[in-house]
Amino acid sequence: MEPPANNLCPPAGAFTAARIGACLGTSPQAVRKRLLDIPATGSRIIGGVEAAAWSVDRLPESLRKRLDEQAAGCCYRDAAAMLAEPPKQWQPPLPLDKIADAHIEDARKLREALRPWLVQQDDAALAGKALETKGLADYARVFGHRITGRYWRELLARTVRRDNGAGDWSRLELYLPERPAPKEAAARVVTEALAEEFGAIENFINACGNPAEPSKTEQRAIWTLALEKYASLVSGGMPAKRAARRVRSFLFAKAAFLAPTRDALLKAFDRKREALERSAGDPKALRDGREQNGERFDLPADDRDRLIHRAVFYYRGDVAPAWRDLVKAGFSEPVQQRYSGKAASKSHVPSSVMDSVGSEVEILTVMHQGPRAFDAIKGYVDRSYEGIASLKCMSADDFTMPVYYYVPDGKGWFVLTRGQILLFTDFRTLRIIGWSMQPDRNYSSLTIRSLCTHVFAEHGVPSVLQFECGIWESSSLIKGRDPAPFEFTEVVQGLREFGIKFIHSIRPRSKTVERIGGLVQDLMEAEPGYCGRNEREDAPETLRKQMAEVEARKVHPSKYFYSYEDWHRRFGEIVNQYNAAPQQGRILAGMSPDEALVKLADADDPPMQFSAGLRYLLAHDKRSAKVTLNGVTFQVGKQKFNYRGNEIAHLVGQDVLAWFDPENPETLVVTDMQRRNPICVARSMEVSALECVTDPDSGRLAQELRRVAGQASHMKARFTAVKSKFPMPQRRALADARTVQLGQQIEEQKTARKEKTVRVDRMRRQAQRMEIPAVMVDDDPETQRGLDLLAEAESDHQRGRKQAAATPQVYPLDPSKTFTPKPAKEGDEL
Repeated sequence: MEPPANNLCPPAGAFTAARIGACLGTSPQAVRKRLLDIPATGSRIIGGVEAAAWSVDRLPESLRKRLDEQAAGCCYRDAAAMLAEPPKQWQPPLPLDKIADAHIEDARKLREALRPWLVQQDDAALAGKALETKGLADYARVFGHRITGRYWRELLARTVRRDNGAGDWSRLELYLPERPAPKEAAARVVTEALAEEFGAIENFINACGNPAEPSKTEQRAIWTLALEKYASLVSGGMPAKRAARRVRSFLFAKAAFLAPTRDALLKAFDRKREALERSAGDPKALRDGREQNGERFDLPADDRDRLIHRAVFYYRGDVAPAWRDLVKAGFSEPVQQRYSGKAASKSHVPSSVMDSVGSEVEILTVMHQGPRAFDAIKGYVDRSYEGIASLKCMSADDFTMPVYYYVPDGKGWFVLTRGQILLFTDFRTLRIIGWSMQPDRNYSSLTIRSLCTHVFAEHGVPSVLQFECGIWESSSLIKGRDPAPFEFTEVVQGLREFGIKFIHSIRPRSKTVERIGGLVQDLMEAEPGYCGRNEREDAPETLRKQMAEVEARKVHPSKYFYSYEDWHRRFGEIVNQYNAAPQQGRILAGMSPDEALVKLADADDPPMQFSAGLRYLLAHDKRSAKVTLNGVTFQVGKQKFNYRGNEIAHLVGQDVLAWFDPENPETLVVTDMQRRNPICVARSMEVSALECVTDPDSGRLAQELRRVAGQASHMKARFTAVKSKFPMPQRRALADARTVQLGQQIEEQKTARKEKTVRVDRMRRQAQRMEIPAVMVDDDPETQRGLDLLAEAESDHQRGRKQAAATPQVYPLDPSKTFTPKPAKEGDEL
């Protein structure tokens, strides 16, 4: 809304929409939308532009209510007092004069690119897309390169958030990065005369084990030499203040580890000098008094395990709420007395406690998620590609590329799809040696067989084929709608007869083709129809609008998308572009996949040709290090050294001292930070990448996997111990006692009614068997009495039948029938 032209000076208590939005934590655009129908009280000049302003009493009731609630929550007298307070603008962590010149220059450029559009962001004549387009053009003009619209919007929103409604778009601080780099400190130098005068101290510093950071004992010795030099200068007639300045000038230039600033060095020098004078020159007075404070308080083992259990199994790895719960009730009495009521804030956890449990909580939380999550953070085997020739092993996988294209739907229109693309790559050179494209969501065994035939005919048959599991392994899932000439299992079995080994990898990191697919997708970001790697989050709104227009048949899809034929041609160009681009990783070392395919070929053992007979088939260095689940790892030059095993499994998450001998790098000695408890651990060796997929049970690979398991053994034991030590919480009853009692009564009545129904049905069946007329059964007592009498009659009847069965039956003889015995014959036995 345009402010009144004749009221440039608003009355007291009038505020802009940006200020109201900053107090409510919402955008100025949302506030202006609520104020469209309300005339402005006046206007203010913000950043050289006139902006409308409203008094609190002119605001809608809903806005006033929200402002009053916000003011009460922030302890303001009322909403007007909150709005009238100057907005608190963002301040960088360093003053402008302490920030690196490069960051200051970038901030100036960003201010030049964004300020015109920050001023005009609320102009109704500029739509959001038009503002973004012009802002992107200004950014490219100032910086000399382009950025995405999404990043430009993030920069604009960050600047508005930092301004907090003040409208001071000229402040350079608004455009600085979150953590600007400090200026490099000027080099500390001394004159030749001063260096010659203090040559003995400089020689001692250079003789230390680490001249840049001497030990505590060496630092006490340097202080002793410096104070002795100070005393000799004073005894030689030099004024004390002048002598002290000369000593401090030398120490500040050559012993920067003693104090970070000149002021700190002055205080330390005076403190050391006074302590030495009080002790009559005893060097023990230079010791740090904090060394006598004793060891720090450590949580008892049971309390520590209780905290870890609560953080892992209750709060998904968040230590602060677990600590807060147990400090209230749960810790032992000594811990309660030390920490109860002393937290600086509700989320404060003592640093000593966090250092003690942080690493273990992080690892056990991942283990609580499941074996697959833990497997992702466990140690891994470094792979070497040396000695592997090109075309010895091929890898294949399917991809759903992030580009939509259109195909006919058979109903007179088109459907947008991403389809499936199968990639065949060379394991050693990372070159794409074959591919196929299907617009369907699924593919069949015929597709795989055809691609194998094409690749083998051009490049020969490899010794090893690396596929994924799932449909590449199970022929029943690979079958298409029409039966293929050969099932995939037949193709595999036939190729095995010629010495080809099939490997089915489980994890994506085991397949180089996964990374190749990612590199190819990087080349598609500027293509029409690109929807991002994670379509639900990365797809731009413009793409969704275009897809909606095509689905509604408002425009032909060729206006925004490739056809199948066009995308097939364009994808071939992208593959050629990838194969020709050099890669600087350690696998190719500057070669392109095309070059590597030729240079790394084994002329003495070329791939088996795909003939017509096969066409139907398919000195010690000491450094601090942190022990992780992958052991201790550090790098010397371009070479990486890793040491892991069961020996240091109990040190996971702790800082240790690693004693490394460059002449004997096969073993590493690990001690604690106090140089105690030495442990010797062997170096892990690289395993051939081809061996990892062809011979998983080999000696070297099995040995490295045992070391990985040993390194994780202690944490697995800790997970079991902590989980079993404390019971999990039981689900609380959701109903009160009265409700539960009513439910029990209902169940009892239902049970009694069911029993009565069963009994009555049984009586009816008994009456029917005894040929007694059926009795209508109801709840009448007389009817119940009749049923009881019926039961008694049936019992009497049953007893009569049993007695009759027990009594012998005598039947009268028929006089008309007589029995005449036959005469006996000679030889018959009696």
